[in-house]
Amino acid sequence: MDYIKKFKGKDKKKIESFFKDLDSKILLSKKDKKRIIHDFEDFIDYYLEKKKSISSILKLLPLDAVSSGYGKTSDWYSLDTSSKIYPLAMREEWMSIYRLSYYLKEDINPIILRIALFFTMIRFPLFRTNIHKGFFWNYLDVTNRRFRVEEERYIPCGEINISKYKMPLFRVLYYKNRISCEFFHVLADAHGGSVFLTTLVGEYLRLLEKNVSYNDMCLEINTFNEEEVKDKFIKVKNSSNSKLIEKKALQLDGKKSVVKPCQIIHFDLDFKKIHDLAKSKDITVNELFLSFLFLVLSYSTSGDGDIKIQVPVNMRKYYETNTLRNFSLYSIISLNKKEITTLDSVILKVREESRKKINKHEMEGLMGKTVKLVKSISFIPLIIKRPIAKFIYSMFGDKSSTTVLSNLGRINLPSELSKEIMKGDFVLGTTLSNKALFSIITVGNILTFTISKFTTNSSIENNLYSLFKEYDLIINIHGSDKYEVK
Repeated sequence: MDYIKKFKGKDKKKIESFFKDLDSKILLSKKDKKRIIHDFEDFIDYYLEKKKSISSILKLLPLDAVSSGYGKTSDWYSLDTSSKIYPLAMREEWMSIYRLSYYLKEDINPIILRIALFFTMIRFPLFRTNIHKGFFWNYLDVTNRRFRVEEERYIPCGEINISKYKMPLFRVLYYKNRISCEFFHVLADAHGGSVFLTTLVGEYLRLLEKNVSYNDMCLEINTFNEEEVKDKFIKVKNSSNSKLIEKKALQLDGKKSVVKPCQIIHFDLDFKKIHDLAKSKDITVNELFLSFLFLVLSYSTSGDGDIKIQVPVNMRKYYETNTLRNFSLYSIISLNKKEITTLDSVILKVREESRKKINKHEMEGLMGKTVKLVKSISFIPLIIKRPIAKFIYSMFGDKSSTTVLSNLGRINLPSELSKEIMKGDFVLGTTLSNKALFSIITVGNILTFTISKFTTNSSIENNLYSLFKEYDLIINIHGSDKYEVK
């Protein structure tokens, strides 16, 4: 090995032993193995330039668990109950992708990030998969490969070519001081995705010799809990009024853009002020943003009828579990456009509607119906299920809501990570009908409210800006230029 020849004496023996151990544990193709070994060479050279000793560099690179992540395996996973619809309903122009990002204090070093991803993948067997067609359902099959880190160059939440051999169901990107992960929703919900990203960033910071502490969001690499890969949906019988299919909702005005999304806009808001405002009006933070949205959406649709906002609900709030798979359902909060007048009147209606629909009893009912539906079509061959699912989605799907508001909540970062991560953002990918989607993530005291736009109509962000400004909530506004001008 040419790389080893540049070392002498004890250093040469240590490096030779390290790469021999690494080589024996990476049971991949020659091409992938060569690239991984080169990644480690770059890492060692980076620290040698900083005058670190070989011993101290190799201490950062524990290989004891490597074979569990890069050995040959035939593991596979059935899709969880919630995610079975995603690959069935997929079309050429629609794929359910979401994106999570953290902003660090310094620009990202791709050499360090590649090794951080290498070790992180050992910790998450579920994420080392790609999707395959079975006879009755799609399923996840473990893919043995080198996982890539890419500099960000393209529009957020672009489709992932899942038909490509060994293509993973996520991507890791960096840009300046931002690390992002984009996930195909079949893999995990936003909670599972955020645990993966937080752990990746924790490993990145550890390799930069920063102090790192761990909790249920930032996991240690040498630990694993079998429950993380379990489908936690259960059959529940109760008398809830939850519906799987809703009537069509009003859609926003404006021509749909060809490029999707045509623009991403982030509002960085003061969480303490938002919390205090919500408390003063006797509502939750989520109910406050729902009220803001109903008011703004009523200005941006010229039709009459019901404005419906789909609200994903994390079922972990009702069932204690460590699963990283999809364990979320949705509720539809609906107001007739004629009912929407002032913010205070909307708040009263939203509070009543959301508390009636978003509670354990109602969500359990929806979970029970979801499990029953999936079970009822289990033994229909996939070749028949697929066109039926596409037809149902085209008839109802996202047309049953005006938009989506997904609030990931306040991320529980370990204390050491909170000193290094300044803020985050959360972006929802395209749907077929909705012209704008909305998402929220809170890191520290910065709540980032994001609009994914699929229309060049600017009334939505302009009216939201006015509302946020009125209550003195804005810290900063940033985002993309318009990808589509016309």
